[in-house]
Amino acid sequence: MDDFLHRTMRTLLDRGILKRTDEILAVCAARYDYGMFRKLGFERVTITNLDERVPPDEFAPYGWQHEDAQTLSFADKSFDFCFVHAGLHHCASPHLALMQLYRVARRGVIVFEARDSWTMRLAASIGLVTTYELEAVVRNDFRFGGVNNTAVPNFVYRWTEREFKKTIWTLDPTGKQRFLFFHGLRLPFLFAGMSKSRWKVIALHLVRPFVSAFTFVFKSQMNHFAMIALKPTQLWPWLEVGDDGLQLSRQYALERLKEHKPG
Repeated sequence: MDDFLHRTMRTLLDRGILKRTDEILAVCAARYDYGMFRKLGFERVTITNLDERVPPDEFAPYGWQHEDAQTLSFADKSFDFCFVHAGLHHCASPHLALMQLYRVARRGVIVFEARDSWTMRLAASIGLVTTYELEAVVRNDFRFGGVNNTAVPNFVYRWTEREFKKTIWTLDPTGKQRFLFFHGLRLPFLFAGMSKSRWKVIALHLVRPFVSAFTFVFKSQMNHFAMIALKPTQLWPWLEVGDDGLQLSRQYALERLKEHKPG
């Protein structure tokens, strides 16, 4: 079990942000995520992914559906939370997938992904971390595990806090979201161990104490993090509900701006 994943989800439970009775949609999910939900006692989880090989009862007692995270079939606000762990970077459009997660969530989204930083870019430039996930396709018999679960290795799209915020602000300009971020360190020993060259594994062992100490001080340089966006609980003061739905409040605008008549 990924200690960072388990620890972060438990923290969200302890803070009352999550409840074990919440209805959760997990996309790009597999046995790894299933094990975490079971261990923490979540009761209502729907597991989805693109793997057509999954037996119907693979994730019992939870439900399972074949879903593309970029084109979810669920109606708006169908689940309390939408969850994805290390799955957005397997999508041809990570931002589109995030948009879909946000759309079908009532209260918020929980995203675990790799973090972009100058240390990660340095590690990628010298081959310590992967840029395209050849290893994921190899581990799936050269048939699956790449972009959109195809045999084509996906680019590893890494995020920053600012990028996540800007994406959510663009998706939902109706009110102020609440953001939480948690950082973790996960050195890529699994993928390094698949290389025929032993220098990657040796190098990772050599740099591990230095990287651990450095990222303990500079947490933003950790390579793994959780991004949580909680939906607004009230509208921005410049919005109001009109006959045709949400709209700019004329009174609010004209108190601050000169009226402009078209033509």
